[in-house]
Amino acid sequence: MAAVVTVVKQFSVTLDSGTEYALDASTTVTNVGEVINREILVPTSEVTLINIGAAVAAGTLTDIKFCVIKNFDDTNFVRVRLEDTGGHTADLKLAPGDSIDIYNTKINVSATGGAFASFSDIDTISAAADSAACQVGIMAGEPC
Repeated sequence: MAAVVTVVKQFSVTLDSGTEYALDASTTVTNVGEVINREILVPTSEVTLINIGAAVAAGTLTDIKFCVIKNFDDTNFVRVRLEDTGGHTADLKLAPGDSIDIYNTKINVSATGGAFASFSDIDTISAAADSAACQVGIMAGEPC
């Protein structure tokens, strides 16, 4: 049976002038099959969080319908790396207490700022802590 994931994200800010702004960035992810949910102590050396591929194996999803990575540390950041099969990478800084959401496996990178050509598929999500190991939470699901 397919699961439905509800993501609730609401942002609001009130400026000193009293002007208020709000954004409801909530979403629903349908047809979620297998789910990975774990916490891991990420060392300062890079470790794999999730593999994405066709084979069924521990820590491997066939695709990504949703992925949330949360840094539970209150001092140190974590570098999250998205890597495609060609070895192209994109690195994201996950500040203390922050989280990132990923809803597909598409990535494009350019070291030169070249024109967009096409997307490739992420096959590995890895992470490394900055100066001390950090506890990280991961929840990810693949399509049915």
